[in-house]
Amino acid sequence: MTAISHLWAEHRLALLAFVAALGALAYFGITTLAAAVYWMDPAHQDQPLAGWMTPRYVGQSYHLPRDVVADALMITRGEDPPRIRLSDIATQNDMTMDDLQSRIDTAKTAFEEDRQNRQGQTDG
Repeated sequence: MTAISHLWAEHRLALLAFVAALGALAYFGITTLAAAVYWMDPAHQDQPLAGWMTPRYVGQSYHLPRDVVADALMITRGEDPPRIRLSDIATQNDMTMDDLQSRIDTAKTAFEEDRQNRQGQTDG
C-alpha cells in the first residue's frame, strides 16, 4: 500500500483538508505574485488618467491612500459605487480628464511632501 493510499484509507478528512489548504495557498500565492509583478512594472506606475480607470486603480498606480484619492476626485464615502469610472466622475463634476489629472498630481505632491515632513520630524 502506498503512502497516499494509506492516507486516503486511514486519514481521508485530513488529506482532503491538506489538499484544500494547498489549493488555497497556490491560489493566493499566484494572485499575490501576479499583482506584485503587475504593479512593479514602471508602465503601470503614475499612469496618465484614462476614463476606464477606477479610483482604486489610481490609488495603486500613484501609491496614494484611499482618502487622498477620494478627496482629489471629489468622492464622498458611501455616495458613489466603489467601481465608478473616472469618466463618470468627470461627467458628474463637469470636469475634463486633464482637470482630474491635475488634481491627482497636486494630491500626490502634497501627500509626498507631508510624508517627507513627517519622516523628517521622526528622524530629527
